Amino acid sequence: MHCVQCGSPALEFAGPDNAYARCTKCLALHNKVRPGHVQLMDVRAPNGQVDPQFTAVYAQQLGFAPRKAQDQVIGLGGVNIIVPTARIERDIRSKISGIIWGWIVGGIILAIMAIVGLVVFFYARSQMKSIDSSAGMPAAGTGAPQVVSWDGKAPYSCGASQVVTIKGTTATLASGPAISALGACQLTLDGVNITAPDGIQAMGTAKVTVKGGSIKSTGTAISALGNAEVAVQGAKITGKTSTLGAGAKITGAK
Repeated sequence: MHCVQCGSPALEFAGPDNAYARCTKCLALHNKVRPGHVQLMDVRAPNGQVDPQFTAVYAQQLGFAPRKAQDQVIGLGGVNIIVPTARIERDIRSKISGIIWGWIVGGIILAIMAIVGLVVFFYARSQMKSIDSSAGMPAAGTGAPQVVSWDGKAPYSCGASQVVTIKGTTATLASGPAISALGACQLTLDGVNITAPDGIQAMGTAKVTVKGGSIKSTGTAISALGNAEVAVQGAKITGKTSTLGAGAKITGAK
């Protein structure tokens, strides 16, 4: 037996002796006229119109459980057109769900990009402020000159407006930078041999002069930031050099 309206073989039965049949796809109701044969029931609302809600209530009175139609049959000029409403509804929901999830994922990606952009912006801004602030420092070399002793066992740093000379030291360090010249320090390394991950770091308006000796570094041998200057005079430099800032300068490094 097949549904007279849509042709589906998926029928269910109810009532005394299974006298009534309903298509599980289009929900059309039938009378079982004889074994293996059904006849379409013309179910209409009191106003004479075909009403799916009225048909559903009538089907329950016949003994059928509530069910949602998978197909909708539309009659045009005596021809029944089957519209798979359940599949269309499912596809529409799937498309809408995909669009919504696309918006959500896209929004998350944009939020992450915005956060990363803000972090980079504020970091760069802080670095530029640090570099620009060096312009207000005193000129290098205004302090009293002094020769200091450095054993080379720990990193050395000078600052403010010190004028410092270190002579004949050999330093081998496991961490760096080995020498940090900050502020407006003026530092001279005379015959100093340094082996460290990072060699000399000069910042602010510091001026460093490297006379003879050597700097061996697996990372950055010499770096100058802000308006700092490093002058190499006859020293052997092994490793990278880098400058950051409009006034940063490294000369003589080979």
